[in-house]
Amino acid sequence: MAQRIQPILDSILDDDRCQGSTRTFVLDLLAQYTRKKSLSQGQRRALGNIEEKLASAPPVDMEKQQRLDDLILRAQAANDRWAVDFITSLKGQLAMDKELSPRQKEIFVKVADRHSDKAVEQRESWASNFTSEMRDKMTIAAHYYLANPPYFRDVAEKALGDDSFVPSERAYAKMVENKYATKVIESTLAKAKFNPGSHVMVRSTANIRSISRNAVGVVLKADAKPVFSAARGSKVYSVLFFGETQASFVEERWLKKGRV
Repeated sequence: MAQRIQPILDSILDDDRCQGSTRTFVLDLLAQYTRKKSLSQGQRRALGNIEEKLASAPPVDMEKQQRLDDLILRAQAANDRWAVDFITSLKGQLAMDKELSPRQKEIFVKVADRHSDKAVEQRESWASNFTSEMRDKMTIAAHYYLANPPYFRDVAEKALGDDSFVPSERAYAKMVENKYATKVIESTLAKAKFNPGSHVMVRSTANIRSISRNAVGVVLKADAKPVFSAARGSKVYSVLFFGETQASFVEERWLKKGRV
C-alpha cells in the first residue's frame, strides 16, 4: 500500500463527502506523508478504512448538494466564515447518508434564513443606505475597541483599513450601538468645553499619575486623540502645562477652567 498512499490521499481529499474531523485527519496524514514519505501501519489502516467507507457510500444526491453549494456561496459573499464551515460539514455528512441531529437541523434553518433571498436583499439595501454619519460612528467605535481588546477586532480593523468597508447590519449594531460605544461616540461628537488657547486646570480628583493635581496649562487642541474610555467626558485634549516642554493628553473630565 505504501506506493499507493499519495493517490489515495489525493482521491479522498477530492471527494466532497470527506468533511469535518475526517478531512482534518486526512490532511494531517498528507502533511506527515509529505514530510516523511511514510505513514505508520495504524495510519495506513485508518486511511484504508476511510477509502472503503467512501467507496461503499450511497450515490450523492446532486440536487441537494447543489442547494448546499449555493448556500455556501451566499455565506461566502456575506463573509460568514462560520456558516461556510458549518454547511460544508453538513454537506459531507449528508453525502455519506448520515442523519442530521435535531440541533444541526435547527442551526441549518437559521443559517438558511440568514442567507435567504429576503436576507440578501436586506443586506444589499443596508449597504446602499450606509451613510457617512454611520461610517463616522463606526470609525470612532473601531478606534475604541482596538485600544481595548479583544472585542470586535476583525470588524474594527476592516473599518479602519478600508474606506469602502460596510459591515453587516448585525455587526454594526453590536459594535457601534452597545452602551460602551455609545458613550465613546457621545464624548467624541460632543462640543468641546475648552477651546484652543484657553487656560485649564487639572481637577483635584483627577486620576492622572504623570500630571500634578491643580496644574495649570493652555489648551493646544481639542479632539487631539481618539476617545479610548467609555466614561462620560472622555474627549481628549492636548494641553501644554506651564513649566513643561511637551504637551500632555488629558481627558475632558479631568479638566476645569484655569485661573492664571
